[in-house]
Amino acid sequence: MPEKMKAALDDGTGNYRLHEISMPKMFGGAALIKVKQTGICGSDLHMTNSRAEAQTLPSGHEVAGEIVELPAGEKRLRVGDRVALETIGAGRACMRCHYCRFGQYRHCQDLAPDTGGGFAEYMTRTPTGLFKLPDSIDWVDGALVEPMAVSVHALRYAGMKPGDVVGVTGAATIGLSAIASAHAFGAKKVIASAKYPHQRAAAAKMGADVVTGVDGGEFEDACRAASGGLGADIVLESVGGHQTAALHQAIRATRPQGKVVNLGGIKVPMEIDLFDPLLREIAVISVSCYDVIDGIHDYEVAIDLLASGNVPYREIVTHQYSLDDIQSGFATAYDKNSGSIKVHITH
Repeated sequence: MPEKMKAALDDGTGNYRLHEISMPKMFGGAALIKVKQTGICGSDLHMTNSRAEAQTLPSGHEVAGEIVELPAGEKRLRVGDRVALETIGAGRACMRCHYCRFGQYRHCQDLAPDTGGGFAEYMTRTPTGLFKLPDSIDWVDGALVEPMAVSVHALRYAGMKPGDVVGVTGAATIGLSAIASAHAFGAKKVIASAKYPHQRAAAAKMGADVVTGVDGGEFEDACRAASGGLGADIVLESVGGHQTAALHQAIRATRPQGKVVNLGGIKVPMEIDLFDPLLREIAVISVSCYDVIDGIHDYEVAIDLLASGNVPYREIVTHQYSLDDIQSGFATAYDKNSGSIKVHITH
């Protein structure tokens, strides 16, 4: 193995520069993975905006790659296997604490150290966080397992049932995976809001029955119209970031005794009137990442959906750049006038 690898690091001003750094640390029980494809997540954009110092470890958590080295005694996986990486929880989980014993790795109480992410040539994570890809899935689909699993988890955690009317505010990466997942899980109707024309077209392609704008109560009205005036059974807020309007829209669009899923990750404090949700007995559910539900990890469900050929999620990948040209990838991901939805970094 080489002693050094190429990695892209933010210099603290939002510019990603290619560096030669040490290989990631092989902590106890770790596997070594050669990175093949990494998606730029909206959270990568938010963290870049808020970062005040230069990175010392690469980021990037939507990752697919090939196993190069495995810890002694590993029998489920083999060197050369193509895998999607769960980098946040399962790939660093201690497997001993209360949450790990129940497969809730995102909440592990003794995570292994972060050894860096997918904007680099190599990564290390434990085999628990490596999910084998079938031959029918290429690297593009492999790097989409993570964002698909986010919405799979949200709908499973919220208890979505076939026949539900599902609303989704926002039609970026996570909103589109929520639309595709809800459609695949048997939603009676899926209503989505979208800010940009290319997002509207993508939402329809993912299976949204109705796609509205983001202003003026249009989304809320569409959810009521699709449900006989009641409102949607479940509404997922997928926008997040530095706005709060989408969560208020989600609450207004939900029927009495329905569920609002706080999925997008709102980064700013907000004022919210909880009296209306109380009177209408609306459950506001917060979800984060992915874990095991009913004995099956959300990554496994996401891989099955992508491998089925029935979910056109790979079509959201509008741009691909090499690791050497990652700064252009970030610039494109920021610029919605570019028509970008999902930007991938290839290796």
